[in-house]
Amino acid sequence: MIKKYLVIGAMVAPFTFFDKANSFEFPDKPPVGELSANVSYYTNYIWRGEEQTGGLAIQGGFDYSVSLVDTYIDAYIGTWAANLNTNGFGMELDYYGGFTGALPGVEDYLSYDFGMLYYDYPGASSQDSDGNGPDGGSGTQGLEFLEYYVSVGLGGLPADLGISYYFGYSPTGFNNNYDYTYHNVSAEIPIPSTPFTLYGGVGFTDSEISNSTSGYGFTDYKIGTSTSIFGLDWGIEYTTTTGYAASGEDKDDTLGGDHVVGYVSASF
Repeated sequence: MIKKYLVIGAMVAPFTFFDKANSFEFPDKPPVGELSANVSYYTNYIWRGEEQTGGLAIQGGFDYSVSLVDTYIDAYIGTWAANLNTNGFGMELDYYGGFTGALPGVEDYLSYDFGMLYYDYPGASSQDSDGNGPDGGSGTQGLEFLEYYVSVGLGGLPADLGISYYFGYSPTGFNNNYDYTYHNVSAEIPIPSTPFTLYGGVGFTDSEISNSTSGYGFTDYKIGTSTSIFGLDWGIEYTTTTGYAASGEDKDDTLGGDHVVGYVSASF
């Protein structure tokens, strides 16, 4: 019996060693920095008061960040994508990078974030009314554009109230038709004795249309409530605009106007 067990053991040992020697596991996290992901489902994609899909939207992205000075300076890069339907472009793919952190001396109250955001529409292009590209040239022009942004946040307030201000600027705008500036003031506050958070914001877009002496500006408003259930974030919000008109006219239409949007999202 002992001899039999020794023989069996001799036969199994090489396979056991082989299995351990060739086992491999991917790391749970990068050796430096942090990698995260997010995915969301929206009943409509509204960007600064403007409707982008006219229907259901799947959105998601990846972010990588690394701490340069603990608490005060983090560097980050990321990408984010969403389906589009309203204008027939099919997809929006954004790339961004910047720095974020807290302000020394008031780190419990003030935070900052600044960087660059590139809006891309893969496979899409646009032609001028004469069938040529911009400035009378031949061919097509891209719809993509770059935005520079900076934001500051104020926290540590009574009732856990949070307030933020966002400023964005693009020298070309969508389809290279206009430059614009965007201002937004937002706030959020937990609703006492409930699992819900109330949030809202007001934004203003001011633009200069290319090849024109006129521009247009409009205001967008948002108010909503959110909560967490089963590890997912759920919410519903109402958005509206005043003075909206992509053509420069002083009116609101279906791209602006009133919208009620529901969503569910997850972060990893």
